[in-house]
Amino acid sequence: MGDLSSALPGYAIEAMREAFPAFGRKIRGFDTHDAVLTGVETRTSSPVRMSRGDDLQSLNVRGLYPAGEGASYAGGILSAGVDGIKVAEALARSVLHDAEPLRAAAA
Repeated sequence: MGDLSSALPGYAIEAMREAFPAFGRKIRGFDTHDAVLTGVETRTSSPVRMSRGDDLQSLNVRGLYPAGEGASYAGGILSAGVDGIKVAEALARSVLHDAEPLRAAAA
């Protein structure tokens, strides 16, 4: 987690500061103090495919799970969402698998 103001231009930060309360008035809970912004969408697609293995992790950077249009695994919002679900499931499997030895040691 971190402050996005160092990563995004001021106009984008200001727009989000104005937009989130407006969304919060329409969608209850959208702008709560513990809400988490997990990504930023752009209007471009990547011409570069980030290779990933059978476990959906990057072949070059372990622990990185490339997904959606930015990684060239989708061609639109629906397919990007589906790919995101697949990657989230792969990440969950990885986390649960890594936690198994901890559970066994605690037993």
